[in-house]
Amino acid sequence: MAVQKAIIRNGDETAEPSGKRAEAARLLALLEAADDIFLAKGYHGATMNDVAKAAGMSKKTVYTLIESKAELFAALLAHYQSKLQFPTPQPDWTIRDTLIANLTCLARFMLSPSQIAILRLIMAEYTHSPDFGRLFHLSRIKKAKTKLESCLVDFAVQQCHSTAEAKDMAAMLFGMAIGEFHIGVLVGFRSVPTKPVLEKRVRQAVDIFLAGWAAGK
Repeated sequence: MAVQKAIIRNGDETAEPSGKRAEAARLLALLEAADDIFLAKGYHGATMNDVAKAAGMSKKTVYTLIESKAELFAALLAHYQSKLQFPTPQPDWTIRDTLIANLTCLARFMLSPSQIAILRLIMAEYTHSPDFGRLFHLSRIKKAKTKLESCLVDFAVQQCHSTAEAKDMAAMLFGMAIGEFHIGVLVGFRSVPTKPVLEKRVRQAVDIFLAGWAAGK
């Protein structure tokens, strides 16, 4: 549907007619209202009336922008996902530089208050609908995992490793660099690490990972 296309455009309105810009603005207002309502009431407790009222729109207007509550929630996740922008690789970057830059970007994104809040919501709603877990994985985790896999697949080819092995290694590196911090913050056992602490952990994880890969050749 056009709704998600408008969300992922990231505010680039220069090529859009005025009517499209107005629709994108209404959609953004709707998503901001949905964010507040879903986090306050939960997915199943929230209604489209609640969202419409919070957005200052009629319910009829809301349904011209979005077809259902499920699609609205999916659009909200897509909106979150669009904010994850990995750095542009530089010509002189090594595989170490690339992995550190991408993992640091990913860690900051996943440990942000908004991301922690939406994941807690999904965990709470999972008992009502197991599909929430699948939706979260497809819309939020998959992009991050694919990015790491693409970095490591290229490296694997250079080092005469298999693509399958690169994918497994991407999952291991993800867990080693970010997993402990993410789980700790998510369940409230620890606060978000400072920037120096987070960057040190990412560098250490990448160095251990690359050393282990070299030793296994």
